[in-house]
Amino acid sequence: MKNINFVEETARALAFLTRLPIPDRYFKGLKPENSAGCAGVFPLAGLIIALLSAIPLIIFHAIGAPVMIVTTVTVLAMVLLTGALHEDGLGDVADGFGGGSTTKQRLEIMGDSRLGTYGVVAVAGALILRVSALSAILSAHGLLASVCGLIAAASASRGAMVWMWSALPNAKADGVSKMVGSPPESALSLSSILALAGASIFGLLAAGFVNASIAIGLGIITLLGFQRVCLRMIKGQTGDTLGACQQLVEIALLTGLAISYS
Repeated sequence: MKNINFVEETARALAFLTRLPIPDRYFKGLKPENSAGCAGVFPLAGLIIALLSAIPLIIFHAIGAPVMIVTTVTVLAMVLLTGALHEDGLGDVADGFGGGSTTKQRLEIMGDSRLGTYGVVAVAGALILRVSALSAILSAHGLLASVCGLIAAASASRGAMVWMWSALPNAKADGVSKMVGSPPESALSLSSILALAGASIFGLLAAGFVNASIAIGLGIITLLGFQRVCLRMIKGQTGDTLGACQQLVEIALLTGLAISYS
């Protein structure tokens, strides 16, 4: 694996995945078709996103706010930080897959910026599930565990995006995914290592070995299952399906960590 400037690549990944103001110096000489190289550090960007989102989690917990308020504010902070990038993808995929009867129709619906009934239900459901799972972790294991769970899910789910991006062909002849190309093999390898490490270490800290194992298993099953659905529905992936993948895998991971045996 070639030498990587982690600071530079992580800055580019954060620019790609968030609304954070990243200095222009990190993009000098970078061509659009080469920008997929930063995908290798997507899990690190996810870790930073989780840490920043954990600030309101810590503050609201410290002032004694009810658990559901604490976790709702936390999830909304993450949505604001990312500019609802992944939620938008999930909504478009739900509308396209739910409303289209052919590949062409599904892609056309997904390209429409308006949100339909399927999309509204999908995004609302995703928010509710994330808040509920994080609330369960906070209630059962405490503040530190909920922060670690947030990191595990945010990091690994962004690694899942890179895997799907590399595994499936482009479903459209245009769009962001097509424009920037596929991540190089080195980026796929790095993101896979970082995602698995993040899920394992922080998942273990959040809820123990059994729950971390369940969470990772659910995440992998969700990723592979969603890939099959995308191949059947649109014969590949788009930027929207990558966003939807992140949401679904994050929910799966948080759910695994939230499972209680008492």
